[in-house]
Amino acid sequence: MTMWLPNLEGRRGPVYRRIADAIDEEVQRGTLRAGARLPPHRDMADHLGVTVTTVTRAYTEAARRGLISGHVGRGTFIRGHELEGESTGGGPIDLSINILMPDKEVAALEPRMFQRRVLSWTELLGYVPTPGHRRHRQAMAEWLAMTGTPASPDRIVLTMGAQHALLVALMATVKPGDTVLTEELTYSGMKDLGAQLHVKFRGIAMDAEGMRVDALEAACRSTKARILYCMPRLQNPTSAVMSERRRRQVAALAEKYRLTVIEDDVYGFLSPERSSLSALIPDRTIFATSVSKSLFPGIRLGCVVGSPAMVEKLTAAVWTTTICVPPISGDLLCGWMEDGTAARILEWKRHEVAARQGMAKRLLDGYRAQTHPSSPHMWLHLPARWTTDAFAAEMRSRGVIVNASTAFSVGDEGAPRAIRLCLGTPRTRAGLEQALARIAEALAGRTMAARAVV
Repeated sequence: MTMWLPNLEGRRGPVYRRIADAIDEEVQRGTLRAGARLPPHRDMADHLGVTVTTVTRAYTEAARRGLISGHVGRGTFIRGHELEGESTGGGPIDLSINILMPDKEVAALEPRMFQRRVLSWTELLGYVPTPGHRRHRQAMAEWLAMTGTPASPDRIVLTMGAQHALLVALMATVKPGDTVLTEELTYSGMKDLGAQLHVKFRGIAMDAEGMRVDALEAACRSTKARILYCMPRLQNPTSAVMSERRRRQVAALAEKYRLTVIEDDVYGFLSPERSSLSALIPDRTIFATSVSKSLFPGIRLGCVVGSPAMVEKLTAAVWTTTICVPPISGDLLCGWMEDGTAARILEWKRHEVAARQGMAKRLLDGYRAQTHPSSPHMWLHLPARWTTDAFAAEMRSRGVIVNASTAFSVGDEGAPRAIRLCLGTPRTRAGLEQALARIAEALAGRTMAARAVV
């Protein structure tokens, strides 16, 4: 049996780390699968022309990243991912939540997590101003500029992630019984917030660019609504991206009907489109986003950006819900902006999403899907023989969890026959490939491939 050996050409850094990086990359690609045996230390050292100590350090680093495990007398093996859905035991693969973890970066960050503190430990463990510490808001402003939406720190109020940002935006603008205009398919978490605050949503018909201008104007006239919630860049769940012309048309209607726009840009960091509604009508827009989705979900840090008058209302909403955002999250962002970590993760996620989109396009070729090359999700239309709930149940029986369209549908028209697929959740491309293959089998009407029972 041929033994895998790493290719270190083009890699930088200490040799032991380059070996660990090569293992990491091949696991991500699926070349090295769970249970694969790595060469003995001496064989690896001889092949690469390095010392056995270097290989030992490399294997130790790979083990720290959770990639391999060693067994005395047996050798060193690739570990099965412990994340649900990628175990060799055949657990379900979850494509129902948008998350893309940069595991390699996590391992590299561990030993230096708080080496670049901006605040003292006394400050980090105490209260900070409700809008956020000035240095942390400056770091957020730099992040927003990096992702195409510059903002002044004075207009930024920090939140505990994007969900909190949307809650704060609603608290600052609506009262029970109000109507909020939104796309006919919209973020399910916003629907949940609306239910908690007792507001109604009116769905606006959509096309390939998101909400249609004619439908929006008709709704403005018929409902007298004053709040619009939308996602111009990589809309959830359809991945629609508004063109410059469409954004200007929506902005003009917001001015005409005196709408306050809540612009959700949580996936905008992936989009090549660099404009926003907030850039066109800054005093009418509350811009909401987070680094929880773009960097690490465990870092509950987001923001809302508004006019000076709106900042006061947004700050009051943050005070009511959490007093202030834990400053540790802001300090981490400062360090990652300074040392280049944030930029590296941004580049990695853009590259990884593009690769996974290519895989989905290949495996689901021939089926009708709405998506975008930069989107972390795909809106897959189902053949006529399937209802949405029946297909979701079928996929669960095949070991894949998907989102049914009913979670996103707004209004009484009925949910379309479609599902959302989140492409980033599996820790490896091999895990995603397995899930997509099962979906393709179901769409084609094929029975599940037989699985060995031992």
